[in-house]
Amino acid sequence: MTVDSPVTSSPVVGMVYDHLLTSIHDGSLQPGDRLSDGRIAEEFDVSRTPVREALQRLRDIGVVEASANRFTRVAVVSPRQTIDAMAVWVALCSALVREAVQRVDDDMIERMEQHHRAFVSRLPVQDFQGLADANFDFYAELRAASRNEALLRSLTGVVHMIRLGSLHLPEAINLEQLAGWQSALLEALRARDLDGALAAVDGLRGIRIPQA
Repeated sequence: MTVDSPVTSSPVVGMVYDHLLTSIHDGSLQPGDRLSDGRIAEEFDVSRTPVREALQRLRDIGVVEASANRFTRVAVVSPRQTIDAMAVWVALCSALVREAVQRVDDDMIERMEQHHRAFVSRLPVQDFQGLADANFDFYAELRAASRNEALLRSLTGVVHMIRLGSLHLPEAINLEQLAGWQSALLEALRARDLDGALAAVDGLRGIRIPQA
């Protein structure tokens, strides 16, 4: 799984950011868990300054939240917030597809097929973490094909909010339906069919996100 690291002049900030983001997505850090810059700095044997910058960047993408002089913690993303983030993601991903379909090549298709197969292989055992990783990697191939920095920055926060929120829903979304839309997008990209690719992305609006 590839983590979207921030553009930074400090490799220490990037290291702390990557570690915390991975820990949030793999469940090592749960929604509501407190994050102490002092403890994190001690763990990495660094000063608090790069830790605070990494935490701020995580706040910028919505996976960490803070209350002044009270707490910094892993964000609690509600089902409603996940639904709203999904709607934004579909709109942004449509723009991404318009760009990616012009650059798609056989290597990109093969990588997406590998991620799709990984996703489908995890369905029978309901490996939710593995499913989330495979789905993230599948759509990351589209992001890798983009040259639109503004679009990519906008997508980053939305993607990570959806990942965090979807792992903590009251019940699972329809994963077979998600696999079907992956397959439809792959078929359209193989044919360089823009309308078909856009329809496959727009179809994700129909996936019901459970609410408590």
